[in-house]
Amino acid sequence: MSKPPDLSSSLVLIAKNEAAVIARCLDSAKGFASEMIVVDTGSTDDTSGIARSCGARVINFPWCDDFSAARNAGLEAARGRWILVLDADEYLPEASISALHTLIDGPADRAYHLLNKSSSDGGKTGMVGKIVRLFPNRPEIRFEWPVHEQVVTSLNRAGVPIHDTSIEIIHTGYSSPEINAAKQERNLRILEKTTANDPDPHPMALFLQGGALLDLGRISEALEFYKRCADSPAAAGGVAHGARVRMATCLAALKRPADILTLLPPEPPAGWHPEMLLHVGEALIQTDRTEEGVNFLSLGLASENRALIPAYDPVRVKARCAMAMAGAFEKSNIQLALGLLKLAAASIQQGREITPADLEALQGPA
Repeated sequence: MSKPPDLSSSLVLIAKNEAAVIARCLDSAKGFASEMIVVDTGSTDDTSGIARSCGARVINFPWCDDFSAARNAGLEAARGRWILVLDADEYLPEASISALHTLIDGPADRAYHLLNKSSSDGGKTGMVGKIVRLFPNRPEIRFEWPVHEQVVTSLNRAGVPIHDTSIEIIHTGYSSPEINAAKQERNLRILEKTTANDPDPHPMALFLQGGALLDLGRISEALEFYKRCADSPAAAGGVAHGARVRMATCLAALKRPADILTLLPPEPPAGWHPEMLLHVGEALIQTDRTEEGVNFLSLGLASENRALIPAYDPVRVKARCAMAMAGAFEKSNIQLALGLLKLAAASIQQGREITPADLEALQGPA
């Protein structure tokens, strides 16, 4: 048997009934990927035919309620030295192609976070998250977890460091509330099956179940799962911290500011996640501790913390910090309050985070 060609990179994605978008995804990656592999988990439309017409190799995989199993089937088939992972409802902006080539021309002993931007306007605005999507093709690097699958755990076991980048992926799959709700219902069903008979579920399973419930608006139930995650002796620092942040998010939605103030992390506030700083700042203002609240909101606006918490939207969180500060200054400094509101509106419209320089410019003339 002849040796497989020494390809530089493989695009691997899974798909089911994605005929409407899969060509956009594959076409966007042609300038980077040496080969494209589509794992079809049971399409009844022309997903597979379109993928083949775009030059992809299609693998049929019987769906088993496990996204990691499907993705790993694609990894087993990949022949490239590097793996790029996309979803069918994602695509690469043109600017990302050359940046990806630069990365794979460098050291081969590392993996990379890409910026996943959920957007309905071509990436101008949207929720941004860091996610590992580019990594070496090694047999010990595989996906884990049946939903919200990730390779971080296996990368850590293999001693492969993960580096940040500013390379963007545009994700359109959660643009519709109806689509988002359907996907979260599916995720919740899979997670419930995973944890139903486990007396001591893994903290990450609890965290993910809380996330699905939160997205579905089942706030009180989500809070309980996040609390179980945060209290689990097996919860590592990052997972436990993320669970406490999302507990604050749930308590804010339930209008329980006093309870938020019981969640304060032991570290100095300057190192807290911006989402926690927002909720604590709002809670302090709501409990008549306005000056302290404004200080926490200011820290939230200045924070560059990028801890990996799913569905964190830095643009909107910082805009909310500015809006909460505007409310605090409404009576004492109406000009500053109006300026903060304008700054928040412009930030959301432009999809750009508010920076300390923005605040200095706003307060300078005063």
